Amino acid sequence: MGTSTTTTTTPARQPDAGYRQFLPLVQGATLIEWTGTGLFLAVSTIYFVKVAHLSTSSVGTGLTIGGAVAIAAAVPIARLAGRWGPKPVLIGVMLLRALATLGYLWVDGWWSFLAVVALVAVTEQSSPPLVQSYVGARAAESLRAKVMAVQRTVVNLGISLGGLIAGVALGSGAPDAFRPLLIGGALAYVAVAAVYATARAEEAAATADSARVAPLLKDRALLGFTAYNALVSLWMPVLNVAFPLWLVTGTDVPESYVGILYAVNTVLCIALQYPLNRCYGTTRRAWYSYAAAALLLALGALAFAAAPAFGRTQALLVLGGAVVLLTFAELLQVGASWTLSFELAPQGARSAYLVLFNTSRTVANRVAGPVLMTGVVLALGTAGWIALACVLLLGALVPFVVLRGPRATAG
Repeated sequence: MGTSTTTTTTPARQPDAGYRQFLPLVQGATLIEWTGTGLFLAVSTIYFVKVAHLSTSSVGTGLTIGGAVAIAAAVPIARLAGRWGPKPVLIGVMLLRALATLGYLWVDGWWSFLAVVALVAVTEQSSPPLVQSYVGARAAESLRAKVMAVQRTVVNLGISLGGLIAGVALGSGAPDAFRPLLIGGALAYVAVAAVYATARAEEAAATADSARVAPLLKDRALLGFTAYNALVSLWMPVLNVAFPLWLVTGTDVPESYVGILYAVNTVLCIALQYPLNRCYGTTRRAWYSYAAAALLLALGALAFAAAPAFGRTQALLVLGGAVVLLTFAELLQVGASWTLSFELAPQGARSAYLVLFNTSRTVANRVAGPVLMTGVVLALGTAGWIALACVLLLGALVPFVVLRGPRATAG
């Protein structure tokens, strides 16, 4: 990890005259994309089990394999992004995502489900780093953290809006309520592709040499940073997998409170992502934010471990406190990853670097994370949460080691 502090600092670029037009384009496309995602995200498991008639175990296995396929696909996607730049690849990814979303309508067994879910995973993984690279090509260095903070606020708004629409549609009791949700999601991705297609080209295509991915795959700084980001990104499977299962199986808190605590997370993310951008706006602050995120995750794990020892009301308060800790960890980790991935990416291969780096989120959220939560943390119960907290506490020390290195970047 010590070598990961090697950075080629590029001169801060002033925003061009069209940046006021560029920002609404990105945020508008983001709102459309994530509203489309939210339409199906909250009800996907119900669809797989009740409509596609798959078992919960087969769904979990399929999602994990899909995540692994997405990681393998990161290399060819990175090559394309490195050669052609983020915009054309992003347009292609969105169109492919639209087709994959429609593919859910024809799922009639596990193999067809696996094919579709793998394609969806590939496109879902590819989209965020391509958008981030597009922002990096347009925004001045001083604006990047702010632009991405606004973008993530819009992401949460879109997911909330899509989830609300999905809830209304399913609440109507219509027998084919899932069909318009899937079609709506596909149309949203087509609309995003159209939005980016109308924008002027922002990044010249890289040369074949700069598009090479092989050197990045041997870059120990990239590999170390990616692995560390996967560790601190464990807030995702903790929040999405371990937390609801632990509330139901480990405490006396009614399961109806899962939705309320998720709402707390969403509201805090929408309200605080932009104000917190000052915490990770420079390289040094971003490393400190990683340390704080790992520490907050460790404290959250300890809170989860303690929750079963309390009665219903007290346990709910402890769980609520744990969710708040996880939310602040999420905000800091996500923001710090924007700053450091921008700074550490080679100037001539930024798009490819960001695509490869983003596999850390897929590892944490789809591949290793769910297995770790169900097979280790929840299987061991309180001891599992304490063990997770200890690992994260050690992870909180990594940024301080990096910053004390001989080539640490001041900021």
